[in-house]
Amino acid sequence: MKIIIVIFLIFFSSNIIANEKDNSEDTNIEVEVIDLHENKSLDQMVLDNFNKTEEIEQVIESSNKNIENEPNENEYNDVEVKQIETEKNDFIYKLEIDDLKHYFDNLQKINSKTLEEQIVSVLKNLKLDNKIEYENEIFFLIVNYLKSIGQINKSFELIENQEFKNDKNLIFFTEVKLNYLLSTFQLNQACILKEELNPNLKLNYFYLEKLDIFCLILNANESEASLLNSILLESEESLDIYYQYLFSLISKSSDNISIDKEINNLEINKDLIFLYSAMTRIAELPFSHEFYEIDKKNLSIPIILNQASPIDLRIKAANDSFLEKLIPVDSLAALYMSADFNSDQLNNPQDTIDSLSNNIELSMAFLFQLVNIQIFPNDRLNTLIQFWDFAKKNNLEEVAYKLSINMLSSIEASSENIIYGPQIASAYIFNNDFESAIDWIELYENTMEVDTKSIYTRILLDLYSSNDLDSFINSINLTLNTNTYAQDAQNAELLHVLKVVMDLDINSITNIKLKKIFDDRSMPSIFLLNEINNSIVNNDDQKFLFNSLISLNDKHWENIHPEHLKIILKGYLQYKDGILFRNIILEVLKNYNFII
Repeated sequence: MKIIIVIFLIFFSSNIIANEKDNSEDTNIEVEVIDLHENKSLDQMVLDNFNKTEEIEQVIESSNKNIENEPNENEYNDVEVKQIETEKNDFIYKLEIDDLKHYFDNLQKINSKTLEEQIVSVLKNLKLDNKIEYENEIFFLIVNYLKSIGQINKSFELIENQEFKNDKNLIFFTEVKLNYLLSTFQLNQACILKEELNPNLKLNYFYLEKLDIFCLILNANESEASLLNSILLESEESLDIYYQYLFSLISKSSDNISIDKEINNLEINKDLIFLYSAMTRIAELPFSHEFYEIDKKNLSIPIILNQASPIDLRIKAANDSFLEKLIPVDSLAALYMSADFNSDQLNNPQDTIDSLSNNIELSMAFLFQLVNIQIFPNDRLNTLIQFWDFAKKNNLEEVAYKLSINMLSSIEASSENIIYGPQIASAYIFNNDFESAIDWIELYENTMEVDTKSIYTRILLDLYSSNDLDSFINSINLTLNTNTYAQDAQNAELLHVLKVVMDLDINSITNIKLKKIFDDRSMPSIFLLNEINNSIVNNDDQKFLFNSLISLNDKHWENIHPEHLKIILKGYLQYKDGILFRNIILEVLKNYNFII
């Protein structure tokens, strides 16, 4: 069985870190860096994925304009001028800088992925002139905000598309660029950028000096690096112990710093974490779970790339990165298969699962490998169902279904398999094979009966397969109207809200519950609600987006007061002709556990 795993690993090896070498004490640092940049590593795959995402976004934006006739050049220029004028009249341009800063301060915890992607898209596509001081301030706040929510790649893209000479925020923009290059392990580019900077430019915490020393080590100029580090030791009032510890490991310096604590217990300067991450990888040291928690989104790629880190931490970072669309499913699968389980563990799966009960990531990897070594179809399906069930309990069902794409075709429709019809259909839905999903749903309902499982799967199918908003509403109305389903208090509230917002022809419980007169869930202030309602009435999309998001900050859909939810959903039904509505409803239903 172990041989099968090895074969599978070889199949996927091209999608994970290139040229992984044996970690020996004699490994030359310079050789590792050269190898990394000569081969297409996971770093480059991530960068390629950023570019592909950017191209896809541009295509989608263009296709949504629905221009019937192609204008001539003069007409195009007129349209462009009018578009810029419209943008300059948008909500964001009317705000004072201090007010805009307060908005961003209250948009730090957007729990809706759909809405976070939307605000990022809106901010990224604003037309700003950095020659105008006010718009330059807006640009700075946007770059800072994107970085703060784990979108340093978007901050980097914005900065790269602007020209700066004597900008007062040049230090901040320089830090962002360097941090991005270091986080994606583009060390050559980071060192080149450092050399191109004005020598009079000073960054906090001796950032440039420390980077300069690191670059000298990478270029095998260790004597000069030691000299500069000696100067650094004399210059720093508060010694950066973590940096000095890393420096001592990657250099041949005799200036060894005594470390009394374990590396993961050291006090880490959060402003230098990207430099630390690059040095840590060169030193072949593991990252800790505590280090990852400092900035989970921006540190996920450095964690994945660090082969010395615990495999469960790398898988955790990979799961997060996959859900953020930073790495493809093949790379995720390869990392899952790289977890090392021996034949005894694979031959005694229940004992192994029990021993891994407190480790979600290793349990996921073990079950995934266990599925792949099953020879008989029934055994494979049973293990696959176990994998899906475990993933669902830990909110990783999207990961599990996407990882299962190559296994679905081997599942045959048989009397033994029909009982799993809704789960198999769900896997097909997540992989956009709607015809196969319908086949399995109908097979299940014809053989068994229409029940809660098949109803919820049909709702999931409605959400993913409808081509437009009207067809989606009609489809979900038909599903909810023609089938019966359990209505506990929470689901009854949700169905009532959906009925009102989408004008659905469904039954919903509206009887007053005398045991629950008051609702503990908070409502936004009357002033904020007034702004939200006015923006809906006036079709002010940008104003609605910003105000609705601050009303949702740090809240999950299930924790929002139903009356508040009703207002928000009405607004997004109208926002940009309902372009986000379907995905928001999907999030709401999943958050309420109405569907998987």
